[in-house]
Amino acid sequence: LLHEASMWRKLDHPNILPFLGLASIDGSPHLLSPLMKHGAADDFVKKNPNVNRVQLLVQIAQGLEYMHTRKPPIIHGDLKANNVLISEDGSARLADFGLSREHVEPNSEVYVEMNTQRATAPIKMSYHANFRWGAPEVLLDDMYRTLASDIFSLGRLNVELLTGEIPFPGLTDGVIFQHVLTGRYDRPTDRDAVACGLDDEMWVLTLECWDRVPLKRPSAWQVVERLR
Repeated sequence: LLHEASMWRKLDHPNILPFLGLASIDGSPHLLSPLMKHGAADDFVKKNPNVNRVQLLVQIAQGLEYMHTRKPPIIHGDLKANNVLISEDGSARLADFGLSREHVEPNSEVYVEMNTQRATAPIKMSYHANFRWGAPEVLLDDMYRTLASDIFSLGRLNVELLTGEIPFPGLTDGVIFQHVLTGRYDRPTDRDAVACGLDDEMWVLTLECWDRVPLKRPSAWQVVERLR
């Protein structure tokens, strides 16, 4: 909790859940924030199917852009719809900074090695990886959470909010792991997803967020500009 508090307290933005402090409740430390009456974004879009989901995605990307453009930049590390809360006025607030940390520029040689590794080779999965939202380099080694891995997860979150389903619904972690390493993700084509904003342009942006070479993924600023 102390690590999460140390990261969270540095953040102040309309699309970041405000940090109110630490408190001891019944002898246990707790992080304090304002009550978000609409709960998490995944539940919110299910209860409010006609909400402007693209606008929520813009707000999420703006919050991430703020984190990524700080000096030093801060990586969120665990982007998914359940870690985005909706305020009383219906705006999105990034939350849950337990895996957040300051960004250190990675060794580019590591990227080359990871992105040329064959998915059929013996691979040890990262214990802390979130298979449905995690970038391939993070699934291989949790230490490679970067600004680019946040962008990968943002792409997953885009599809999650626009379809109302978690990524890879019904699949096990092992199957998902292989799909992520090979870059497989079938485009949702149902009318509801398209009507909610998952059109050709959005799908192209999403695929760019999922580029297997991290340095080729767009920045958070570029995502914001293209979502607007």
